[in-house]
Amino acid sequence: MILGIDIGGTHTDAVCLHGSEIISTAKTITGEDLVESILEAVRGLAVGHDDIRRVVLSTTLSTNAIVEKNYAKTGMVCSAGPGMDPRNFSIGEAFHLVQGAMDHRGREYIPVDREEVLKAARNMKQAGCAGVGVVSKFSVRNPAHEAAIASLIGDDFEHVCLGHTMSGSLNFPRRLNTTYFNVAVMPVQERFVAAVTRALERLGIKAPLFFLKADGGTYSSKAAGRLPVETILSGPAASLMGAVALNARPQGTVLVLDVGGTTTDIGVLVNGVPLLEPKGADIGGVKTLVRGLKVVSVGAGGDSCVSIEGGEVRVGPGRSGPPACMGGSSPTPMDALAVIGEFGGDAREATRVLAPLAGRLSLDLPLLSRTIVAVLVETIRKKASAFIEEVNSHPVYTIHEMLHPDLVVPERIILIGGPAGILKPHIAEAFGMECQVPGQAEVANALGAALARTTAQITLHADTELGTIVCPELNMEKDTPRTLSMEDLRAFGFAALRDNAEALGLSDGVEAQVIEEQCFSMVRGFSTVGRNMRIKIQTRPGILQEWSGP
Repeated sequence: MILGIDIGGTHTDAVCLHGSEIISTAKTITGEDLVESILEAVRGLAVGHDDIRRVVLSTTLSTNAIVEKNYAKTGMVCSAGPGMDPRNFSIGEAFHLVQGAMDHRGREYIPVDREEVLKAARNMKQAGCAGVGVVSKFSVRNPAHEAAIASLIGDDFEHVCLGHTMSGSLNFPRRLNTTYFNVAVMPVQERFVAAVTRALERLGIKAPLFFLKADGGTYSSKAAGRLPVETILSGPAASLMGAVALNARPQGTVLVLDVGGTTTDIGVLVNGVPLLEPKGADIGGVKTLVRGLKVVSVGAGGDSCVSIEGGEVRVGPGRSGPPACMGGSSPTPMDALAVIGEFGGDAREATRVLAPLAGRLSLDLPLLSRTIVAVLVETIRKKASAFIEEVNSHPVYTIHEMLHPDLVVPERIILIGGPAGILKPHIAEAFGMECQVPGQAEVANALGAALARTTAQITLHADTELGTIVCPELNMEKDTPRTLSMEDLRAFGFAALRDNAEALGLSDGVEAQVIEEQCFSMVRGFSTVGRNMRIKIQTRPGILQEWSGP
């Protein structure tokens, strides 16, 4: 059996799968103690634990820590050399620029200054930094400077993260941000993983624990502790993977709407495949190299606060608790649906909290309630339209990382989330297209987490003139002969992926594929002096094969 658990801002959902059958589901309120919320959801499944072979969590922990700036004080040591000034992209309160530079092929032309590094370490220690990120320009071509800096300061800090291990892609500013956030959330992620592991063991669950990543894949808890930044935006990723699992007609373009209590997540499936952020995900407007699915959230959901501003009804952003009809104290769209008889909560309590708003607008209660629902749906529709417009303004990539040349024009909607069944007719009318609410729509996120494959991606850079192969994600460098071919590099990459499966957080039996290859001859005078080769290999995100679909 497999357990999938999605910890949302409002609810924690859980599903238990046996083969292709959903045998139990549960939904609980997400409390302050996330571990207790997980345990409550697992207990709510009411299933035996002996046969559980895999547990997958989708959590908002890293995202919330970053957005709320609730993380450990983090230092940064950066070396770049002439050209782009890293201070223009400094992040955090303890950013230190030191001597040292590599060229674009990874050849040193300014050595690291040992005394500058040690001085920076003393300053960061005095500033109370728990961890440090180390980033050198062009470190994906040669990580020697990052390694040298880490060797000088590694004993002084609990966590030291090297920028080249974040991604094999070039982008110096994004690498700074990614490394910083990875170090910053590492302590809280480590404590969380340890607490969840102990809690599950107390229940008698000793199955491997996996975490959902922003790209819709999963990795082991060991890898999640080392690379916690990859769990950012795993909630929206769970939405899309749940939609993939529940999409009965994979062909065509589908708009996915996951209406939660506080927000609505919006994404797209093209022939059953989610779109990918080609450069990396944004966290609160900060650009990173974290491989993530193309999603957007709008602060409007079933439990969003309803207010009157400038004589107009406003829904969200923000949530102050459950709807009044479910025991809360503030008016929400669910209260409006209760008043018009489309939701089975306590209509008297809903009437009580909405009546003052109706009086302010001189509207009868049913008309106000229908207006609130219309405002909620229109807020979602406008955000979805802007999202599609933004998608079509840039190159579009699926999670297979293949360019999709056509404009993205949704033909129908997959609507999931707690209020999906109730909102279906309102969404269909506002969007003017077919709207499908699949079975188990209320726990689609947990289903998406449970069924997501384990994934990883590595990049290999080879320079036959210099005689080197570098794999940044694995912190690996080796010598290579001048006769190295692309076939040789490909074989080396597949072997590296297989031999380092545990470090990458992969499970057994994953299938890898080459998604990018480049080879350039280097010519000096009239002779070829070597070749510069680059290859990317991934285990593709997707749904476990044992799932037979809705």
